[in-house]
Amino acid sequence: ILNNIFNHVPRLAFSYSFIIFIPFFIDLFRRGFNIWAITPEERGKHDKQFDSLTPTLGYVSGDQARKFFLQSGLPSSVLAEIWALADMGRDGKMDRLEFSIAMKLIKLQLQGQPLPSSLPSIMKQTPVPVMPSAAHFGMGSMPNLSVMPVMPMLTPMPLGSSVTSMTSVTSMNSLTSMPAVPPMMPGALPMPLIPDSLSMPALPNGTATLLAPTPAVPLSTGLSKSHSLLDLASSSSNSSSTTSLASNSPKTGASDWAVPQSSRLKYRQQFNSLDKLMSGYLSGPQVRNALTASNLTQTQLATIWTLADIDRDGQLRAEEFILAMHLVDMAKTGHPLPLSLPADLVPPSFRSAVSSIFHALSHFLSLFLSVSFEDKLKENFQKGSMELEKRRVALQEEQRREEERRREEERREEERRQQREREEQERREREARELALRRQREEERRMEMQREMERQKEEERLKELERQEVLFHYSIEHLLKDEAVKGNKIINRRSLTLIFALALQVDESTVREPGWLYGHYEGKSGWFPESYAEKNNKDQADPTAAHSHTTVPPADYSSTNILLAVALCDWTANTESHLGFSKDDIITVLEQQENWWYGELRENRGWFPKTHVSMMTTNNTHTEETDSETEVSPESGDLTFRAEDVVLVTEKEGEWWRGSIGDKSGLFPSNYVKPKDSDTAKSSKKPEIAQVIAACITTTPEQLSLTTGQLILILHKNSCGWWLGELQARGKKRQKGWFNSSNIKLLEPNSGKTTPAPQPLCQVIAMYDYKAASEDEMSFLKGQLINVFNKDDSDWWKGELNGVTGLFPTNYIKMTTESDPSQQWCADLLSLDSMSSEERKRQGYIHELIHTEHTYLQDLELVLEVFYKPMTESGRLTEAEMGVIFVNWRELIMCNTKLLKALRVRKKTAGERMPVQMIGDILSSELAHMQAYIRFCSCQLNAAALLQQKTDASPDFKLFLKKIATNYRCKGMPLSSFLLKPMQRITRYPLLIRNILENTPAGHADQANLQEALDRAEELCSQVNEGVREKENSDRLEWIQNHVQCEGVIEHLVFNSLTNCLGPRKLLHSGRVWKTKSSRELWAFLFSDFLLLTYTAKQFSSSTDKLFSPKSNTMYKMYKTPVFLNEVLVKMPSDPSSDDPIFHISHIDRVYTLKADSISERTTWVQRIKAASEHFIETEKLKREKAYQARSQKTSGIGRLLVTVQEAVELKPCKPNGKSNPYCELSMGAQCYTSRPQNDTVNPKWNFNCQFFIKDLYQDVLCITIFERDQFSPDDFLGRTEVPVATIKKDQEGKGPLTRRLLLHEVPTGEVRVRLDLQLYEQGPLL
Repeated sequence: ILNNIFNHVPRLAFSYSFIIFIPFFIDLFRRGFNIWAITPEERGKHDKQFDSLTPTLGYVSGDQARKFFLQSGLPSSVLAEIWALADMGRDGKMDRLEFSIAMKLIKLQLQGQPLPSSLPSIMKQTPVPVMPSAAHFGMGSMPNLSVMPVMPMLTPMPLGSSVTSMTSVTSMNSLTSMPAVPPMMPGALPMPLIPDSLSMPALPNGTATLLAPTPAVPLSTGLSKSHSLLDLASSSSNSSSTTSLASNSPKTGASDWAVPQSSRLKYRQQFNSLDKLMSGYLSGPQVRNALTASNLTQTQLATIWTLADIDRDGQLRAEEFILAMHLVDMAKTGHPLPLSLPADLVPPSFRSAVSSIFHALSHFLSLFLSVSFEDKLKENFQKGSMELEKRRVALQEEQRREEERRREEERREEERRQQREREEQERREREARELALRRQREEERRMEMQREMERQKEEERLKELERQEVLFHYSIEHLLKDEAVKGNKIINRRSLTLIFALALQVDESTVREPGWLYGHYEGKSGWFPESYAEKNNKDQADPTAAHSHTTVPPADYSSTNILLAVALCDWTANTESHLGFSKDDIITVLEQQENWWYGELRENRGWFPKTHVSMMTTNNTHTEETDSETEVSPESGDLTFRAEDVVLVTEKEGEWWRGSIGDKSGLFPSNYVKPKDSDTAKSSKKPEIAQVIAACITTTPEQLSLTTGQLILILHKNSCGWWLGELQARGKKRQKGWFNSSNIKLLEPNSGKTTPAPQPLCQVIAMYDYKAASEDEMSFLKGQLINVFNKDDSDWWKGELNGVTGLFPTNYIKMTTESDPSQQWCADLLSLDSMSSEERKRQGYIHELIHTEHTYLQDLELVLEVFYKPMTESGRLTEAEMGVIFVNWRELIMCNTKLLKALRVRKKTAGERMPVQMIGDILSSELAHMQAYIRFCSCQLNAAALLQQKTDASPDFKLFLKKIATNYRCKGMPLSSFLLKPMQRITRYPLLIRNILENTPAGHADQANLQEALDRAEELCSQVNEGVREKENSDRLEWIQNHVQCEGVIEHLVFNSLTNCLGPRKLLHSGRVWKTKSSRELWAFLFSDFLLLTYTAKQFSSSTDKLFSPKSNTMYKMYKTPVFLNEVLVKMPSDPSSDDPIFHISHIDRVYTLKADSISERTTWVQRIKAASEHFIETEKLKREKAYQARSQKTSGIGRLLVTVQEAVELKPCKPNGKSNPYCELSMGAQCYTSRPQNDTVNPKWNFNCQFFIKDLYQDVLCITIFERDQFSPDDFLGRTEVPVATIKKDQEGKGPLTRRLLLHEVPTGEVRVRLDLQLYEQGPLL
């Protein structure tokens, strides 16, 4: 009996204690599942954070708490709600409990838990600590517990063994005297409560495990192990390990934990880095990346999770995480994973008695209070259904709202599109009205100018007539007083000078204008007014009428009276009594009448007009013929002069001026002279230099005082012996005046120097024969080529033919194709005449563009050969200085070489010397790739300044440049002149294209392309001008090019160039920023198209250099791949009023949290990035809309061409890896289609389909162009090929669709395969 009672005492004591504390454990069990409860661990962390804020009298102020709470990143409105719930005292400050409540609410909010409407009561209670022993639960005073056995450890056991264990426990209950006690005896703890989701994890062998109790050694020595009920549980367990209560405590158990100390420290640090919210545990998604990085199988990872998650809460605390990573290391080293967690791997905190009681109580309650498995499954199914239904309803609501939002967005987009269309229509109408008004004004202005010119011409003609009339009356009055003066001069160069009462020989057969006659006099021929002469009767003009009775005068002429005369021109005898002669014949004058002389020539005698000869001085006479052109002043004080004499004017007063010729001075009529400067400036003769051989003192101010040895520049030679010159006195002001030619001698020109022959202005071809009528004219035959040297007179030009120089009338010739740019393209004049004037001009301007492009390219290549190469080899300039002067000269050559090749291929396609129909597409395409001019022109000022500096500083360098510039190909131009040619050429493109466009008829297939080319040329000019104006921006881009080491995708990036679609690249902002987490210093450069983050790579000086300093030698490396601004989103922190200047940049899957120098600097960064991003996105949107509108326009014609671009092979590689990202562009006039790019290939397969409408069968040309997609600059050119529609029609005749391989032009390699199908609507009338 005593033994029986003794055996039941421990059992009764345990049962009694167990039943007493069931309500307490139930409450503790329920608290564990309340999300609002604050655990002691959390409270401990909150107290530490509370103390870190340095509370005053146990409270923290609202400002202290606000700054701390803002670090969570929650919006201010949410933090305000949390403050209202936590501040129970409503005093604007917080004690420890209120602060802990607020931190708990912030944590739940970050986890996605909504805030409660009112503060839960459980949060106001003090957290219940976990008791390490039974004494903490108030059981230390109970004597029965002193002999209570220690709770066993929980060890995993197979599910099959658990049934046996439960059966054995039930059988043992039948031996006791307490049938009312459930089948769980003291000393044998059942399996703990396991969540449904983790109750039966699958092991590699397929056996599910549960946690089973591990026996422990009892503290009481009076009890035998064989008499304890602990043996029942241990007998059914597969574990044979035993441990004491002391070994289960955290202090003693940590030393025998199988996880090494180094692994604990390592994985504890990893746990802290993953626990960003400092919650004390990690969820499944947070641990996933760490586990999957081990490269273990999913089955192994599931086993590790099952073994590590000891408390089965779906989360891993620090020790559980360390255990999981230790199991991962075991699996990676080849050790098999255990089926159940060994006792030495159980974390020390899970070995405590309270933990064992908690798990035993949990299992007991699950058996005592829980429902059946079917009920639990049903309940879970119902909850899942309700949750699915709730999610379905929420999803439907979200879809409904999304549909409404989409419809609203479509409606707004439609309204915006209609608004844009209306605005575009209004803009087009406004531009049309403005254009019409501008054209009307220009036409009115032109008509007004034309009327004004006609009025001026009429006034000049009337004035000329009045002046001639005055001159005529003036001459008549003076000639009546003095018969020696017989003439009146006509100013017109090609008119005859008439002598009063003098006979002229008139050629009435010459075609003449009304009122004018053509005659001969004294060897000169020309036109004269018919009103200035009257026809003489033969008996008055011919002295032979008085001698009709005899044919020969008396023969007894005295030898003393015989005179000799030389013939000035040819004269033909009209009658038998006349004497005919040729020019330069010597005639013996036998008798002299008033106007007719009698003479002998070659034994023939007869009468001839004396005006056709000039007297010669013989040994028997001393008389000399007076020049008939000499003006004799009828009054004293007048100045006498000859034609072509130079008069030095000293005074101008009305119609009479005062002047001097040599030692003579006096008055003369102003209408007898014309300014000499115009003739002097146009003279191409080399100036003559004379040296004084006899001293002379001036008598008038107009004369020069001469000293022996002085040099005089001859300005003009007068026939009177007085010449006009300029005295060359070193160091004195040069003086002009008259001097006697007898006092000087002309110096011979320097034989050591050769003067280049004057170059003709152009060549003309004679349309008719012409015979010179005077000495200064030249004769020619029809079809001869004449070199033109002077075009000052619109009616008479000066030219050269076969070494003979003279004047010729312009109405006898026409321009040749070599000198007329509007006709040079065509060699067949008949074909040229068959075209309209507008088309001839258009083709001429196209030829001018091609010809000038060829000449310009030759000049660019000449600079490399004549200047660049010798300067480099001489070593007078460093490589950097050569780069400053020539910048990117080779890139300019590449740009214009591609343009010239494309123009030549197009001209070759059309046929040599045949009209070119399409040229605008080439110009539009090539002008888009001339961004090299932006960089060159913006650096041109620096180049000119450096060249001038070097020239001024080094005479040797100046002499060197002058020497290499003597090359005959330079034509005397220095290097500075050649450096200006790119700027001159780029500004000439709009003028040339505009000339072609103005002569292109409306509706022409090339009109739209030419307009686009003109827009691009003008845009390029504006970009160049803007680049010159923005010199600072260009210099900074060049600085970045030299100081930033580019790698990867931007290895070959040129910063100072065009972007892909935003025009020239601009530097918007730059400065220093820091990464928030690592505090790493970065240097950021914000461009118009991307953001570049760099870091300092190399710095040779100790002090920090400023950005963009010319003396800076700091190098920078790329930190991350450039961030394109059309893919970026910049955000301010949740509290913009924070003193910490932090901002966030989101780019696809990355977020950069950066810190600026100050709040104002942060604001600048955010604003400029936002503005640049919006501009980038809007530009791309407009580009897409424009392409869509061009494709959506409906076009009709005589047929259509179906094109399928199948593939291209052996394209030119553009990337360093030998690949490209090619796409093709197909165009025919304004119709254009673009395919998608193929990445990393030189043999793309597009299979791209499109169709074109045919307007003109013989003018339309299909153009296929291949480009390389480039993100940082305009797309690179990979080749072009063209197929005329007429060729397709010819090849397709009766054969159906064609498949052709077309070679790409302007590139070294590549071909494209296309399928062509031409379908004509009406073939009869068109073919």
